[in-house]
Amino acid sequence: MDFFRGQVLEPCTVSVYKGYVVGVGSGLKARHTIDLQGLYLTSGLFDAHVHIESSLLSPAEFARIITPRGTTAVVADPHEIANVLGYDGINWMLRASEGLPLDVYMMAPSCVPATDFDTAGASLYASDLAPFLREDRVLGLGEVMNYPGVLTGDPRVMDKLSLFWENRRPIDGHAPGLSGADLSAYVLAGIRSDHEATTAAEALEKIGTGMWVMARFGSGARDLEALIPAMRGEAAHRMMLCTDDRHPNDIVEEGHIDAAVRILLNAGIPLVDTLRMACHNPAAYYGMRRAGAIAPGYRADLLAFSDPKDFRAEKVFKRGIEIASGGQALPAWEQFGQDDRRRTQLRDSVNVKWLEPAVFMIPDEGGRVRIIESSPGSILTGKSFERPKVLDGYCVSDTERDIIKIFVIERHTGSGSVGKGFIRGLKLKRGAVASTVSHDSHNMIVAGVDDVSIFKAVKRLNAIKGGYVITDGDEIVAELALPIGGLMSDASAAQVLESLSRFEAYFKKEGIPGGSPLMTLSFMALPVIPSLKITDKGLVDVDSFDTVPLFE
Repeated sequence: MDFFRGQVLEPCTVSVYKGYVVGVGSGLKARHTIDLQGLYLTSGLFDAHVHIESSLLSPAEFARIITPRGTTAVVADPHEIANVLGYDGINWMLRASEGLPLDVYMMAPSCVPATDFDTAGASLYASDLAPFLREDRVLGLGEVMNYPGVLTGDPRVMDKLSLFWENRRPIDGHAPGLSGADLSAYVLAGIRSDHEATTAAEALEKIGTGMWVMARFGSGARDLEALIPAMRGEAAHRMMLCTDDRHPNDIVEEGHIDAAVRILLNAGIPLVDTLRMACHNPAAYYGMRRAGAIAPGYRADLLAFSDPKDFRAEKVFKRGIEIASGGQALPAWEQFGQDDRRRTQLRDSVNVKWLEPAVFMIPDEGGRVRIIESSPGSILTGKSFERPKVLDGYCVSDTERDIIKIFVIERHTGSGSVGKGFIRGLKLKRGAVASTVSHDSHNMIVAGVDDVSIFKAVKRLNAIKGGYVITDGDEIVAELALPIGGLMSDASAAQVLESLSRFEAYFKKEGIPGGSPLMTLSFMALPVIPSLKITDKGLVDVDSFDTVPLFE
């Protein structure tokens, strides 16, 4: 696959020496030859923006499930673990991702905390990020979510932008719906990419300002199909593919970047343009001179496939070594193993010891309450006002109207801060669902029908040091422990998938539409995505970027 001239070369010989391509069709003699028997050959797939923490797996286990599917490089933003454990969390991710058969590049998290509307586990300033400029695998500054801070010239935000701009490093953006003069001001600050476009028109406007656009193929947010019209033409040269947040069961069942490639090919996007977005463009945007193409001097990270209409990674090569075949890792995969002595230890991250059942009672103040309107498969929320169901002077869940209670409990400092609200769209009929995965500060979040189930779920999360829990009264229906920052498991991918299957089985049995509400729930505490969200400090109206009371 020749991305420089936009064509497929056939037949062709690729010569590799010490992990690098040294010739393409150049007739060099080789000690060892692999006959691909007519397969197509492209450079490895490249995820332009991902939070590894959202896979619920350690970096090594994450690599284990995506490399056989053809992904050989990712740019990870350790934003999630940084909001829990700060500098130590970023350093742990760097050390834990060394020596893998997957190139894990990183962006220094720009928003820790993401906003002042919630309580994070750390605060990182420009001076805290400066040491990471010395790390070879840290490419630039991660998604600048605080776009109001950019537009108003917040000194803390501008210091970080200046640090990375002056060091000639790429700066990733996060600007949902930003347009016109505000978009221009955002780009003027040095931000050159965005993964939040939800329409082709939005993507094209951002490309017109000189930005690169990442088409997102995630579990909680999937904008890929909506952006396909923008990919027909020259704009494809400024677009990339990313997953952002993707659950492991979705990767195993549907795919990673390879699944996004299949969707684009089936939609009629030309093969070369599709693979350019999946392989070459991320390397070009991030300034990698030895990745993203098959040409002399480029790393021999390669993928072989047979059917351009049903794209599947049949053979995967890392540094010229075949590490996977037919979607399965080969013994050579293990030769890229890690030295566990390089890994650092992390402290416990769940500090909730003081809770009492009364915390989850909401006294009626009269009038209507604000309700978070959620939708499966979207991180955007609406907002509405309704009179809640009241029993003995307290507001309670109302399953007939699909209005249930939701709480966010601060878990980093033990402050006792609890945000209280109501949500519609999760479709729970009984019990409670709780998690310590709640973007971006990752406080404990729980939604439930009754107070007994809610309290039981919170206590269990505290006992297992974070994770996912479903309860029904005093019964624990399903659980998955995530002791690494309350975000990632220390178990194998197979064990994590087995635990997740119990959640999926329960949601299916309960007839909850749209699949698992776990990902939907995790974004209800994200106060930078419109319209109404909840944090440990209460409700946030993202449209006005201000806190609002529960009662109207």
